[in-house]
Amino acid sequence: MDLDPIVQLSRNFGGNPDYVLAGGGNASQKEGDTIAIKASGVQLGTIDAAGFVQLSLSKLNALFTIELPLNSDEREKIVLEKMLAARLPGQAMRPSVETLLHALFPFRFVVHLHPALINGMLCSRAALSAAQALFGSEVAVLPYITPGYTLADVVRRIFETRTLSGQRPYKILFLQNHGVFVAADTTEEIKALYDHIFAVLKSKVRSLPAENEAVKRVPAAEKVSRANVLAAVEANSVKFNVRFFFTSNSIVSHFLTNPEAFKPLAAPFTPDHIVYAGAWPLFVSQSQAENPESLAEQINAYRARHDEPPKILAVENLGIFGLGKDDAAAGRACLLFTDAAKIAWYTEAFGGAHPMESADIEFIRNWEVEKYRSSIASKNNIAASGQ
Repeated sequence: MDLDPIVQLSRNFGGNPDYVLAGGGNASQKEGDTIAIKASGVQLGTIDAAGFVQLSLSKLNALFTIELPLNSDEREKIVLEKMLAARLPGQAMRPSVETLLHALFPFRFVVHLHPALINGMLCSRAALSAAQALFGSEVAVLPYITPGYTLADVVRRIFETRTLSGQRPYKILFLQNHGVFVAADTTEEIKALYDHIFAVLKSKVRSLPAENEAVKRVPAAEKVSRANVLAAVEANSVKFNVRFFFTSNSIVSHFLTNPEAFKPLAAPFTPDHIVYAGAWPLFVSQSQAENPESLAEQINAYRARHDEPPKILAVENLGIFGLGKDDAAAGRACLLFTDAAKIAWYTEAFGGAHPMESADIEFIRNWEVEKYRSSIASKNNIAASGQ
């Protein structure tokens, strides 16, 4: 199979931060009984042919005909084994967890992404009604469903119903608190469909706040406070054996003015945010952040509540610190949390923020698939730029 079309299409989207951050998204190409899909952990922005796994479509589709355990852990383990067995000879990498869903689309190309602009609608209180109202009956819109086999099986039934009704197959699938799948037989149409989605949504939301040059000229007293916070964070980074990365910009600052303003960011919007920026940020006041002992108390209290350290430390009226085992992980945390801030901003056009439910958060936190993806990102030292 000539993979140059999907390689170029993947790089087109993967190199644009409006569409792809860190390890988010995947893409596939079909030919005959073969599907080539991005390997788990590989970056769309720099992918080449070697970054795709080729599998048998007939073997993948056969997964929907076998009886699987009701227990989610047991089911996903068997599904992963069957997916790995569906790889063509010589293929060694692990395919994307969304492989089965890609296989269901009766089109040559599928590109699945999680852009902040689109998730501003999909992570809002009016997600389902807004998506249907804005894009009509030619798109499928689903509430949040656990990624992997569970999601693919629901989509399979919807697609079958669509086919039986004599209607055209869906080319756009919106998933609440997740992202969008776009499918077509040409790369040009994939790009045109994404352009259409972006154009519609841009007409409905407020533009992101511009960076204010006056704000960047920090008063002397605030400089002292920042220096104190930085010293306290640095001391605690040594204490807790983590690296840190600081970010301050207009969109993040919008939500850091007080605890009430921060509420839309208190819980994660999508699985990607959990994987890279943690399920919950730790919000502290500047006075708490300036004192190393007080800050250590806040971090220890967080660890007692959640059985893990925070990946994001949000300091009131200052900025955010990404915390990670290395510089790249700390940078990724800030990158994804800034993305969450953009999503929260955009949700205001659709009734406000709608984060993931507690049970869904816990599933993603403990899911082997996402732990694997996170480990691959760390192993490959994927930086904050997503490259």
